[in-house]
Amino acid sequence: MAILTGSFQSEKLMRKMSFSAIIPTTTKSLYDPKTEEAVVENESFKTLYLLHGWNGNHEDWLQGTRIAELANQYQIAVIMPSGENSFYVDHPNGNDYGKFIGEELVTETRRMFNLSKRKEDTFIGGLSMGGYGALRNGLFYPDTFSKIIAFSSKILSRSAGDVVDEVGRGQLQAIIGHTFAEMPIEMDLAALAEKALLLKDDKPAIYLACGIEDFLANENQAYHEFLDQLQYPHEYLTAPGEHNWRFWDYWIEKALMWAMEK
Repeated sequence: MAILTGSFQSEKLMRKMSFSAIIPTTTKSLYDPKTEEAVVENESFKTLYLLHGWNGNHEDWLQGTRIAELANQYQIAVIMPSGENSFYVDHPNGNDYGKFIGEELVTETRRMFNLSKRKEDTFIGGLSMGGYGALRNGLFYPDTFSKIIAFSSKILSRSAGDVVDEVGRGQLQAIIGHTFAEMPIEMDLAALAEKALLLKDDKPAIYLACGIEDFLANENQAYHEFLDQLQYPHEYLTAPGEHNWRFWDYWIEKALMWAMEK
């Protein structure tokens, strides 16, 4: 297993963007009947693009959880970008964080590492702001990501606006440049789920988890109920816990086990 930190010049954001990567290094041996020798073949790995929360960076998951140990155990590559306080969406000012996550990051890391290019092997996850980013980009790029993992997510949606406090409303307008009333479809988690549902069997699978004592619990419960009403198949797990690494460290293994199921 290798743990790497690097950066590349992003054309979407017009600056260098940092990321951390966990790359399994195991190989498999195949017997070549022509030469009667063993041939070592590098496997292309399933990949989880894992997003940090508010005021975080690409090192958060490595420092706060056992993600390196788990990536090695389950033989999955994990790519953790720095997303700043962007909510991982395209902003009206031209900062295209959504395109960076859903398009450029995937393309560039597949060039750098031996990652599977199959949708079935490509997942996206995150916590809090990153939970929203995972849901948004997973639903917006259903041809790229087959599974979505979202912990303690900030839910940005016109349909969930009634459970978001005034601070949340103010943050949305100040950071992203939109109010709930004017939120475009490409940012609205409810609208994106409705659109993805039309894909039938090709829609991304969703795994939601949030602690009962989490300050975002009401938003997550409301989104779960919305998905239920929509009849969008998803897993929703809730248990005692707050908005902290103890909760996320426990549930990331459960989510990895779910993602790795065929």
